[in-house]
Amino acid sequence: MHTQYAQYLIEKTRADYDAIAPAFDRTRAYVWKELELFTARAKEGQRVLDFGCGNGRLFELFKGKNISYTGIDQSGALIAHAQERHKEDVARGIAQFIEGAGDPLPFPDASFDCVFSIAAIHHIPSMKKREVMMKELRRVLVPGGTLVVTVWNLWQKEYRALIFRATIHKIMGRSQLDLFDVFVPWKNSAGKAEAQRYYHCFSLFSLKRLVRRAGFSLDEAGYFGGKHSIFNIYVIAVKE
Repeated sequence: MHTQYAQYLIEKTRADYDAIAPAFDRTRAYVWKELELFTARAKEGQRVLDFGCGNGRLFELFKGKNISYTGIDQSGALIAHAQERHKEDVARGIAQFIEGAGDPLPFPDASFDCVFSIAAIHHIPSMKKREVMMKELRRVLVPGGTLVVTVWNLWQKEYRALIFRATIHKIMGRSQLDLFDVFVPWKNSAGKAEAQRYYHCFSLFSLKRLVRRAGFSLDEAGYFGGKHSIFNIYVIAVKE
């Protein structure tokens, strides 16, 4: 993928989520129950980064714990929702929410004990930019720190037609996207598409490869979520 087009997709993703932020906040009010197993990796007294925090719903799983939480997202509209949702915790200094694209991350080396990236990396276009971002997540982790990454598993029956069409367009030279990149519509309550969101379709193998190439040591990986526990892919890794 050309660098210029990749940058366009980054800006498009920010604009798309700014546009749908009210609906996203309303329909994504609750955190996935399965994520409790992942957030348990953060121990008392640790510093946590939530990369691609959206409306800050992951913070709910850290409430009542002695955790220093920082959420960052490129959508200013979603950050505004996060700050409003958790305004008491922000005022008390327990949580902070920052608007930023993350390349580079605005934090010194070894700033966090745990980094979470929940349903965010699949929005980063091009292998090069994903690798840069993964190395940034490693940079801000302390040695021995834990990384938890999840992505949407688009290799399911309802999305295969999207992937097939995108692949045909790529082969025929009609698309600037990389292979296994798609646009997934965000639909309003009336079923009308309000945004075409960019996604890279990860497999478990490709997500593990991305994490390894950034210099992490894999700890655990697999699938979770949905009726058959295959809706999402996850990797848990350690910075050696």
